[in-house]
This record gives sequence, structure tokens and C-alpha cells, in this order.
Amino acid sequence: MYKTILCAIEATKEGREVLSKASQLSKLCNSKLIVIHVIPYTLLPKDYQKELKEDISPKIEKITDLFDIAKNNRIVKVGKPYSHICALAEKKKADLIVIGTHSKKGINSLIGSTANGVINHAKCDISLVKI
Repeated sequence: MYKTILCAIEATKEGREVLSKASQLSKLCNSKLIVIHVIPYTLLPKDYQKELKEDISPKIEKITDLFDIAKNNRIVKVGKPYSHICALAEKKKADLIVIGTHSKKGINSLIGSTANGVINHAKCDISLVKI
């Protein structure tokens, strides 16, 4: 069914839940599983971006180790999350993007969410995991 699944996670308990669902689906489909985490900052100095990546990488590594994700299938980027997720999905020819969603209130609901951006820009199937 799906040959390549891209799972977008945060370095949280919820991210682990999303990856668990993606991992189960990947095993059912016998597909390749790629994990991406995007640090949502774009206008920061390169040194600070590097520091943020160095800080989050061990957390993502710990989560992905739980599901035996190969090191070359773990990606951490800095920038606009939905943009990086959709671009990587195209580059890796992903058939499916798995991403978590949760209800937002206040100003965040006006700005939109990463999941909403992925839904509107991805060129492949999307599976939303309700958190």
C-alpha cells in the first residue's frame, strides 16, 4: 500500500504517540519510515539555529530509538514546519505523511497549525493522529 511513510513529530510524549502509530502502519505496510522534526524558527542567527538543533537532536534520537528508526532516516530542520515536511515528502517520494493534531485556542487558531499547512500543501496522502 504505502512504500515510504514520513512521520513529523515533536520531542514530546505526544510525538512519541504519533511515531508509535506511524511505526505500526509502517510495519503493516512493510514500508520505509522517515522521521522529521522541524524547529519552527526562521529569522534566527545561524549559530542559534545550530544550538537549537544540538539541543533537540538527542531528544529526537531518544524517541526514534524506541522504534528502531535508522539514523539516516531521522531529520531535524529549522524553519517553517509544513514547508520542510512537504518538501521532504516530495524529495523522498513519500506516499503518506503522518502528523499529530490537537485543538488550538486563541491566537494560534487564527494563525493555523502545522497540520493544516501540510494538509493544504502536501502532494500525498496524510494521516492525522488526534492527540
